[in-house]
Amino acid sequence: MPTRQNITLDAVYQKVVDLQQDIIQLKKSLIEEPEIRGDFIIRMKDIEQEKSIAVEDFGKRYGLR
Repeated sequence: MPTRQNITLDAVYQKVVDLQQDIIQLKKSLIEEPEIRGDFIIRMKDIEQEKSIAVEDFGKRYGLR
């Protein structure tokens, strides 16, 4: 299995921050426009869950230990 050695802790951090901002925007939209909640829930149910790939040595690999 090929590994991505060019992933940095900064890149992971930025992706997490971006996701947090997206979630904040979604929550804000759902609170301010309650009529879109039903449509949002229906669309989220249609998204297939991706299987996660466990990386046993993640911390060691990316210098977190």
